[in-house]
Amino acid sequence: MPPDPGLVARVADALTTMGEHAVRQKNVSGRGFLIGRTTFAIVWNDSLIVKAARAEYDGLLAPPDVVPFAPGGERAMGTWLVVAADPLADDPELVEWLRRALRGIR
Repeated sequence: MPPDPGLVARVADALTTMGEHAVRQKNVSGRGFLIGRTTFAIVWNDSLIVKAARAEYDGLLAPPDVVPFAPGGERAMGTWLVVAADPLADDPELVEWLRRALRGIR
């Protein structure tokens, strides 16, 4: 299933509104958002995969719509999380998840 084009557009718009003008996009098993060569978020189907800061990771797993990113059901990949569509439905929540993802790479 390809990345949700509406969510891709919302992420791009939110990042611009946040003042993140150095972000580029790339196809990476979804639509990846990068600063330089570092990916911090990926629109995957109708979900968002985000890089979390290690200090925030465990706390971000509390909601039932957030799970560790474990491709193919294998071992979780570091501090990557999958955020389901529901927590991203409103723009303020989407922006907060993008801020968390950016903290994950800074």
